[in-house]
Amino acid sequence: MTYPLRHALLRKGKPLKSCYFDMDKDKETIHLGAFKAKKIIGVLSAFQISCPQYEKLQGVQLRAIAVDPKYQRNGIGSLLIKSIFHRINKNVDYIWLNSRVAANNLYKSNGFKPLGKQFEIESIGTHQRFIKILSNEPVSYTHLTLPTTPYV
Repeated sequence: MTYPLRHALLRKGKPLKSCYFDMDKDKETIHLGAFKAKKIIGVLSAFQISCPQYEKLQGVQLRAIAVDPKYQRNGIGSLLIKSIFHRINKNVDYIWLNSRVAANNLYKSNGFKPLGKQFEIESIGTHQRFIKILSNEPVSYTHLTLPTTPYV
């Protein structure tokens, strides 16, 4: 059900199969949808994948976050993100994602911090990695330092 919206907004001009992710059907994967009159208008998927910079901690990667352009800037993306915070395993240390730079403000407004410099994903565009720490356990983060200012 998420593939048509993923395709239209995130993989336009590519084959539909480019929207299928290896872990889509894993039992730990969470897929959320926002609906209006039974039509899917927003999607978000969460995968049990640690960030390459912090593989020793338990991470969840958000992917395929998309909101139908007719409904963007109405809080639907934030609603999906906040909803995932309540659904993920309590043992998760952080959530991370790779954002198209056009969506950076969405993630900043939901408490995510930029991690590293912007980078290119071929044929998709410029991205920024973001991270949000979930645990208040300082011992777990002795080697995890976040930038105090975003990298530009």
